[in-house]
Amino acid sequence: MRAAILLAHAVHATTQGCLEWSAVNATWFGDEHDGPAQPYCLHKRCLVALNGCAVWWRTVSDDVIPPIPELAIPLPDDDRRGACRGPTRVTGHLGIADDENFGRCTTSDKIFDNGGGFEILQARRHAPPSIDCGDRRRLKARWEALLATLTDEDYALVEAATTRPIRNVTAAFVNKASACDFAGFLSSSRLFVHALNGEGLHALRAVLAERLRDLRLTKYASGSILDEWFEHGVLIRPYTNDQDVYDLLKVVAGEPSVPAPPYDWAERRITSVENDPQGRAHVDSFASVVKVWLFDDVGADAGPLHVVRGSHRHTVDRLAWEHARANGREALIEPSFRLTSNESDAGDAAAFVARCQRDAAPIVTQEPIVVVADTSLVHFRGAGRVGAVRRSRRLRGDNGGGLARRNPFRFADEE
Repeated sequence: MRAAILLAHAVHATTQGCLEWSAVNATWFGDEHDGPAQPYCLHKRCLVALNGCAVWWRTVSDDVIPPIPELAIPLPDDDRRGACRGPTRVTGHLGIADDENFGRCTTSDKIFDNGGGFEILQARRHAPPSIDCGDRRRLKARWEALLATLTDEDYALVEAATTRPIRNVTAAFVNKASACDFAGFLSSSRLFVHALNGEGLHALRAVLAERLRDLRLTKYASGSILDEWFEHGVLIRPYTNDQDVYDLLKVVAGEPSVPAPPYDWAERRITSVENDPQGRAHVDSFASVVKVWLFDDVGADAGPLHVVRGSHRHTVDRLAWEHARANGREALIEPSFRLTSNESDAGDAAAFVARCQRDAAPIVTQEPIVVVADTSLVHFRGAGRVGAVRRSRRLRGDNGGGLARRNPFRFADEE
């Protein structure tokens, strides 16, 4: 438990101390595309951005069901709510606590219940705040113990993908890292910002998370379904009742137990539109994320979910791409890396992009199915006929539409 508390500081450090209420001043926040700026005010007070922070409005597409991303900002005096606004720019509250309001944006003129269709206020500090991240020696010892699970082949993989002498990089990190650096590396943050990312630190972090995940998976499950999960990162089965979902989740969770049925499902109706942000191929994280969909009838014209089977595994080309994206400017604003970037790709990273563009496949059906996917693989919402509606059901609550996201840097015997 103590380790979990220490590692949690790194996520809070990303946005901690970025905002305060003011009865006199207000900051006009722009969006991620330098679009219309707008303040956020409530009860005759407005939010003010403090020095050392970038704060912006970020678009959340329908059916994204935002978990509590490390960049979302709780209100200064209410950690159960964040700030959101609808398409008409009317501001409201975003539910970020695990209750009936989670993922819901409520403004004075509308309630957005479709897991998106609004914007949220996000922030990133330019430098870590002065907070107590815990005992450096204990965090360093944990970091070293976790890295000891890597093999020579793992280090060779990282070097092949990054062309960097990764053992020199780890030596440089361990000698100079602060307690907050160790906690940040071992946090669930999708992007731990550090100067050594350019030398392969993020790629090493990605491989370590994968190896630890593999150890947890093989401890609690075995058999053909697990083999399919390892290879493809997606399972598609007929759906008759929630027991079908439970049977799959027990295999893919890598945990001693998973929530038992019956499940609480939220219906999602996604209307196909032009330039849907979710139509841009992406991964949710460098580490495994398990999401679940129930589909009854989805045709090619309804904007079906597309996946690239096997793209969740950190092969040389995937890892080279991961290394390139982690060091691009876009990652600071969107740590769920997009397949393509404004910055040119070369070598293995370009090969990964080409592979994913070639192998992306839609999931269409005329019968009820359950889809369980590791959304660290490349996926996207396909282009549908404008106005067509895709219906699905998603698990309700603070779970990202699947299994709750836990810290990926855990040993197999740590619950």
